[in-house]
Amino acid sequence: MLKSKLKRISFTLACTVALAVSGFMLQPSQKAFAKGDATGTTASISDILKNQQPDGGWIKYYNEKSGEWGKSTIDNKATYTEIRRLAAEYKKTKNSTYSNAAIKGINFLLNMQYDNGGWPQVYKSSGYHTHITYNDDAMVNVMFLLDDVSNRKGDFSFVDNNLVDRCKAAVNKGVDCILKTQVKVNGKLTAWGQQHDEKTLQPASARAYEVPSLSTSESVGIVNFLKTRRSTPQIATSINAATSWFNSVKITGTKVTKTSTGLKLQKDPKAAPIWARFYEIGTNKPIFVNRKSQIFYNVNQIEVERQLGYAWYGNWGSKILK
Repeated sequence: MLKSKLKRISFTLACTVALAVSGFMLQPSQKAFAKGDATGTTASISDILKNQQPDGGWIKYYNEKSGEWGKSTIDNKATYTEIRRLAAEYKKTKNSTYSNAAIKGINFLLNMQYDNGGWPQVYKSSGYHTHITYNDDAMVNVMFLLDDVSNRKGDFSFVDNNLVDRCKAAVNKGVDCILKTQVKVNGKLTAWGQQHDEKTLQPASARAYEVPSLSTSESVGIVNFLKTRRSTPQIATSINAATSWFNSVKITGTKVTKTSTGLKLQKDPKAAPIWARFYEIGTNKPIFVNRKSQIFYNVNQIEVERQLGYAWYGNWGSKILK
């Protein structure tokens, strides 16, 4: 029993030392990043009700009530997830407590929207949280929700005509914002950034390793949303331009593998096409950024912790190049 316990302690210490040597130990700021989805994705319905904010939204993590993350947000699936879960609970129980809370949440999202049609990451915030946020499909998922409400789709048959009309108008404004923020280079439409300045509409910085650039993951989510809209010449042009851009920047014949010492890129003629997460505006070169906001063109030039702690490559483009 004692020998077994000592072995476990020894193993834990060895792992800790190994991680420290490799540079992969999580620093305090990185621990917050590693938390993942918002509390509302798994919280009980009673906790969702208890944690609805006076403005109608929800904070990201219910146990963090100070600073920027103590404000209502759409980051990491917050708020729009709570609304969907409350609507589903109302459909099941017909208890108006749930529908009233859902309606309050929907009204919050409508109030949160900028006049230009975009949504910030955090309501009444500061710094990069004020930017129009496509990151992790935050704005797109809000628009999918409001579109469902505007069509009384799924669990939203209980909404009244006034809310339906307001949600339709909000979605239309959101589409207009999407079209206006598509980055144009030398007169040619390309893709979108992770976040855009709420005033200039240009791609903007967020965390240190998220610099102004063209972002494949978020652009795929945007294109897929545009495909659900009634086609117009502007929407069709936008989709076609983005699809063409994705085709032009795909990486073929390369396999990416995670190892304890970082990402390993190998030639593999059978490998499916992949895309870098970020591309430099103007050159379309894949870029990789460290925690000092230094830009590199080779992922192995950034620290191992960043190589392994962020999705620098993925098959995102395959979802729209079928």
